[in-house]
Amino acid sequence: MVVGAAAAALLLGMVPAVRHGAESLIGAGGPDGPRVTVATWNMCGVTAWGCGGYGGGEQKAEALRSPAKDPGARAILVQGACRGDLDRARAGLGTARQLAFQLYQQLDGAGGATPVDCGSGRGEAGIGILAAAPLTDVSPVAAPQPEHGLRRGILCATATATAAATAATARPGGGLRLCVAHLSLPPTDRSDRAAELRDDQLSALLEAGTAGTPGPAGSVFGGHFNSSPPGPRNKDARIRPAASFDTVQECAQNTPGQHTGFERTHENGLKLDHLFTALPRHGCAQEDTGFSEHRAELLTVAAAF
Repeated sequence: MVVGAAAAALLLGMVPAVRHGAESLIGAGGPDGPRVTVATWNMCGVTAWGCGGYGGGEQKAEALRSPAKDPGARAILVQGACRGDLDRARAGLGTARQLAFQLYQQLDGAGGATPVDCGSGRGEAGIGILAAAPLTDVSPVAAPQPEHGLRRGILCATATATAAATAATARPGGGLRLCVAHLSLPPTDRSDRAAELRDDQLSALLEAGTAGTPGPAGSVFGGHFNSSPPGPRNKDARIRPAASFDTVQECAQNTPGQHTGFERTHENGLKLDHLFTALPRHGCAQEDTGFSEHRAELLTVAAAF
């Protein structure tokens, strides 16, 4: 696991291969003040997980580098990301971005933990937060994880606002709390094949994303949930905390009561990738990067950093 000051201090110059319209660009705003775009993208970087057909490290790095001349997301939550791919992207860009990164861990029956290698010399895999601002309060979120099997995890950090951004939003402290999650895919706990961990993981993510951490003027949280939104024929509906789609809204949620009918984010036809916020929303979009089985999702909110 790589978190804390060392992870937060790593500067990466990159933006995701996804973008909104002009209103979401850096510095753009509306009647309620500045707006910022946050993206989530599962990069499908681990060859052993069936990702070998979605491009190599250079292709994925290029997918991160390509929009550099036309900035889109100020922050991106990544899953299935390889450290080597992120370093390649950094080498091709001059605009520094910070990274908080947390490794996946494979636990054996004796309690030993090993990182997950992406293959082809591309480094170890994990989840991360990239932001065009200093990242502070970087911390993993405690949530039930498999005792034997793959631990994916939840990670939060605060994108610290500049004095100008704080003044522009008129919100004390400024900044934006960001949390990324990659939920367990049942039955991933080899010690208990009946275990359902996603419900408690979602509850922990919701609590971390809405905890009102001193300083930030709001939050955006999400990632790859390994589950689709609740619906009448969705066996996973029971895992959702009551506040999902209610106290906080999902990027693609058109009305307060909408829980179904969302556009797919995965090639299997399901919406597995999500972004939630309680901030005013000003646009939701998807982009097929061509180098993952997941589409990227972008959410524009009333915030600044």
